[in-house]
Amino acid sequence: MPGSRFWWYRWSAPNGKRFAISLKTEDEATAVLEKAKVRATIERHGSDAYSPTQGRGEAPRPVDDVIDQYLDDAKNRTKKAMRPGTAKNIKLMLKLFCKDSGIHHRHELSVAKMADWIKAKKRAGRSTETLRSYSRDLRAWLRWLMNKGMLPASTRMLEMPDAPPVGRKNWLEQTKVDEIIEAAADDADLRFVLHAGFSAALRRNEISEARVEWFDLTNGRIDISSNPAFVTKDRDARIIPLKKAFREFLQTYLDGRTAGYVLAPDVTKGKSKYRFDSNRRLKSHFKNCSVKCSWHDMRRSFASNLLSKGESIYVVAKWLGDLVAVVERSYGHLAPAAGDIDR
Repeated sequence: MPGSRFWWYRWSAPNGKRFAISLKTEDEATAVLEKAKVRATIERHGSDAYSPTQGRGEAPRPVDDVIDQYLDDAKNRTKKAMRPGTAKNIKLMLKLFCKDSGIHHRHELSVAKMADWIKAKKRAGRSTETLRSYSRDLRAWLRWLMNKGMLPASTRMLEMPDAPPVGRKNWLEQTKVDEIIEAAADDADLRFVLHAGFSAALRRNEISEARVEWFDLTNGRIDISSNPAFVTKDRDARIIPLKKAFREFLQTYLDGRTAGYVLAPDVTKGKSKYRFDSNRRLKSHFKNCSVKCSWHDMRRSFASNLLSKGESIYVVAKWLGDLVAVVERSYGHLAPAAGDIDR
């Protein structure tokens, strides 16, 4: 039926929602053609491609609103809620994809456009790891769109970019770890960082945010927990036993201190997302020790040395704060001499 000026198309969805869309023409024949286009969009993407009737009706739902709804759901989900910082980065990536692809409304989304965008980023020189990160985030968004009924359940999934063969991940055996820690005898803060990574598998941000209260030298354990200024990964607290050498070092290093940050903020390095950033000192120390090692390699060394000596992978996973499957795939590697194949 015509409105005051243009023809309108009105309909009701199976869930009872009512919709109205202006066909933006006064000519009846043209209105019939425009109605057919709207019906085709509804058949492909459902009525939620358009906003429910509000007053005189609305245009197709802006894609920015859908992105915001997705991230709000991700941040508020009960299990493994998305961290605000992660949500911020993903929002920037999704909006960049929509801008580059000329997508303004949700019904314009397609897997083909996502695949073309990934290919364009590859031609622009993005690394394989970056492209796989983009693809993972786009795939998660696709699954959410299908679960919400905003895309058909039969929508094919975006393929992941080819990745190079995975080689043996780097880690250091305990004898080499001991040498590296001993070589930092003249730098107490660096020695703490090395012990925290190699002897307790603390993550980089946990080392930066470490509190004196976490270290229970009487009972020999580390109790990593959140505070008003810091939230642990996945909001999970965990307890890690203190190795003998680390405990002995802390008795001197923390002597007389009962509270506050373990490491004073380093304000000489410029802007950093970590309140204490020892990255340069750490890299320089590894170079002087003639070893190749990263922050994750320290955690990997912690796990691999324990598993090589027969410790339960379940226990190691608890100490790392990760799932058993993650430890098995990414952190737990065996030394060549581990186990007895002839037993």
